[in-house]
Amino acid sequence: MEIGLGVPSVIDAKGLRRYAQRADELGFESVLAGDHVVLPTAGTNQYPYTADGSFIRHTDEPFLETMTLLGFLVACTENIKVGSTVIILPYRNPVVQAKMFASLDVLSNGRMICGVGVGSLEKEIETLEKPYSERGPMSDEYIQIFKTLWTEQHPEFHGKYYSFDGIQFYPKPVQEPHIPIWVGGHTRLALRRTAMYGDCWHPSRQTPDFVARNLPYLRQQTERAGRDPSSITISLKRSLHFTDIGFGEQQSVLSGGSLIGTTQDVIDDLHYCRELGIDQLTYDFRVRTPDDCIKVMEHLADRVLPVAKRLG
Repeated sequence: MEIGLGVPSVIDAKGLRRYAQRADELGFESVLAGDHVVLPTAGTNQYPYTADGSFIRHTDEPFLETMTLLGFLVACTENIKVGSTVIILPYRNPVVQAKMFASLDVLSNGRMICGVGVGSLEKEIETLEKPYSERGPMSDEYIQIFKTLWTEQHPEFHGKYYSFDGIQFYPKPVQEPHIPIWVGGHTRLALRRTAMYGDCWHPSRQTPDFVARNLPYLRQQTERAGRDPSSITISLKRSLHFTDIGFGEQQSVLSGGSLIGTTQDVIDDLHYCRELGIDQLTYDFRVRTPDDCIKVMEHLADRVLPVAKRLG
């Protein structure tokens, strides 16, 4: 059982460096960054992980550009995997995105994770001049473009949204056959996307029971796609809040599926997730500063990470 960490949404370079380097030193599997370019000032009812569809953070809260941030994290670390949870595929040109990930995989000596999603905020997607209603099929096409560019010596692709031929694409990623693709989302469409193109299903803000209920459908769709279900790993991302280490509860900013409890509750949940077939857990911490995040991380590493490693 692997444990990864979400990257705090701050613009504190020193704090982010300390956070990533400490996660690397403590033996966590990965540090993963989310993706937003702009946020709607009028609010939204489209965010899928709260009861009323509202976004869980203030719209004036800063978000660093994700690919830039991943490059910074790669340069700060030595061993830990670095990736996106998740990059919103329609936001960026697919060939440029593929180049960014391949370049970072080379510079990190094969430590990149390409987490992908279709996005949920209509205002954000339309501001970036993409059709909101077509973001799903567009994203499917972009994933195919990534794989084509990362693996083929003479890449060629002709789709509805993008076409190319007569080009070369180097360097290829270090990882073979390609950078692992973690598909975000919790809908049937996301499960089918995972079955067709993904190496990992990576839902966010859901409960372990929700994941377990959907695994039979994922296996069915994977077999229908002619793939081995065992080739797809299962990762669940949630907010984590320990109630017994001195931080006041932040339930007002915790989203659906959050894990709130004592250290023993978190350990018990870890065992339960493993029994259900979950291979990886990614936690983010709803505390205010990188230093506070590091304190929570160190407690997680001391008390929970050894249990995860024993589970294999």
